[in-house]
Amino acid sequence: MSLLPFLTTTHYRAAALLWTIGIVIACLIPASTLSSVQPTVGLDKLVHVVLFAGFGGLWMRALCPPEAAAERPVLWRWTVGVFVIGIGVAVGTEVLQQVAPIRRMGDPYDVLANLLGLSLAAGGYVYIVHREAESVEQPPRM
Repeated sequence: MSLLPFLTTTHYRAAALLWTIGIVIACLIPASTLSSVQPTVGLDKLVHVVLFAGFGGLWMRALCPPEAAAERPVLWRWTVGVFVIGIGVAVGTEVLQQVAPIRRMGDPYDVLANLLGLSLAAGGYVYIVHREAESVEQPPRM
């Protein structure tokens, strides 16, 4: 299942933490240092989807490795946990942009894009783990 089999759960936890810190830092960059050219709406939202897909995927793998995820209650508990924390980060970063003196505005559509990325990653992880577990349980057909 693992795309990078040499990475351990500890590696994924470190990557997930760094990714999360990177999201927060990116959201706190003052508007004056950003390009004066506004990105297209689609590109901006795509960046949000990708950032939170990375967030969700890394945290799902970090907190619920495939061997633990084979047990469905464990997988669902971590999926809900990652999703709840992801909602907090998605909303929190937008609120932070609104209240911090960095001349940036929070955007509810950014929150929706963040949640879409989070949902894609968490749903994708659950799908892949279920598919892998089923292929191990069932012998190949001849």
